[in-house]
Amino acid sequence: MANTPRILATVALCCGVQAAHAAYPERPITWVVPYPPGGTTDVVARHAAQAMAAQLGQSIVVENKAGAGGQTAMAYVARATPDGYTLLVSDASVATAPSLYPGMPVNPVKDLEAVALFVTVPHLLVVNPALKAHSLAELIALTKREPGKINFSSGGIGSPLHLAGEALRLETGLQWTHIPYKGAGPALLAAVSGEAQVATPSLPAALPQVQAGKLRALAVTSPERIGLLPDVPTVTELGYPQATVFGWVGLHAPAGTPPQVVERLQEAASKAMQEPALLERLKAQGAEAAYRSSADYAKLVAQEAARWQRIVREAGIKPE
Repeated sequence: MANTPRILATVALCCGVQAAHAAYPERPITWVVPYPPGGTTDVVARHAAQAMAAQLGQSIVVENKAGAGGQTAMAYVARATPDGYTLLVSDASVATAPSLYPGMPVNPVKDLEAVALFVTVPHLLVVNPALKAHSLAELIALTKREPGKINFSSGGIGSPLHLAGEALRLETGLQWTHIPYKGAGPALLAAVSGEAQVATPSLPAALPQVQAGKLRALAVTSPERIGLLPDVPTVTELGYPQATVFGWVGLHAPAGTPPQVVERLQEAASKAMQEPALLERLKAQGAEAAYRSSADYAKLVAQEAARWQRIVREAGIKPE
């Protein structure tokens, strides 16, 4: 039994590693948000972090690392130690970035691992109330009668607003002049002021303007109607299912994070996303609870990455 000491040592090492993972988390966790404070992703992250911290028994520190369309935060987390203590608050950019930035320093599909999905966030097709279009059909007809005369505002080339608009344009044949602004806020204000006539902002950003009558909502890009705007039809109802576009907020970890840690985070996320208080706060933000496990979230990202690769190619989008 000459190998007995070596075998025992190996078993002890394995048991020690498993015990360490079983004790996770033993110290505060950092969530990295790829945008400045105050946006939808940041707000959802802070609400979810509070609920998950209670489940995990450790505090969660939210840090904002904005820049390069989410690439700065993705690269930071991808290069972090894969121990579950540095996580990315992920959104649709993990699926769109590879097509928009083929030379980016990390591959979010390979270098990051999906942990859990929290919510989905639909976009709206909105128009300035002065525009003589009260339905998507009327807007399509109007842009075809006067091609190029209607301005579509976005938060910049390759931004979520731009991508949502391009998906809709490719599916419906809408014809407009794209005007990229420096951010979603200025793009939305352009539609409100009439500098642009059409936009496809996220629901949380556009909802106050729609409710105040400063913008008219013609369609929602979620798979189903939303409770906050029950009279606004979906693009699927209107005959354009391929124009369905939604953002999301979830968690990713560095690739190679131990399965036990991912499972612990999944468990905490699943329980947190069943808390009525959290669901009410998220609903008030225009976010729909949509928990998915690691495997299901990874599948969603892969599907969306393939879809956006096609849309970016067909639309000829080339980020500046």
